Amino acid sequence: MSSVRLLVVDDHEIVRKSICKLLSGDPTLDVICQTVNGEDAVQKAHELKPDLILLDITLPGISGIEAARRIRKVSPESQIIFLSQHDSLQMVNEAMGAGGHAYVTKGDAALELMDAIRAVRDGTRFISRRILSQGWVSDAT
Repeated sequence: MSSVRLLVVDDHEIVRKSICKLLSGDPTLDVICQTVNGEDAVQKAHELKPDLILLDITLPGISGIEAARRIRKVSPESQIIFLSQHDSLQMVNEAMGAGGHAYVTKGDAALELMDAIRAVRDGTRFISRRILSQGWVSDAT
């Protein structure tokens, strides 16, 4: 089985490094690039065509949501997992509407990130339990 190529986008170095350390424990995952802002995320997605993109929402420059919209155009095969501190239903709906395949809250990432990656690889959406417990229902039919 070939490894899943990931792009990790988060402006907080400790978060980004922690995510990469967590992912390094799985031999089927390969972090091919890390970046700190939305513009770079779009550029790297266009250049590298990663399989998965772990994308924060609050970034310098353009937001992760705007970056996702642009990534969908330049690398439509890349799947996007939002990893965010935000847990409002409105934010989740906006992120998923921008092309997200999964939404994981940072507070639940240690328990849920690998599940989200597996779900997206298997072709299903994933939403954090914290969001589901608030009554989130997809706007998509």
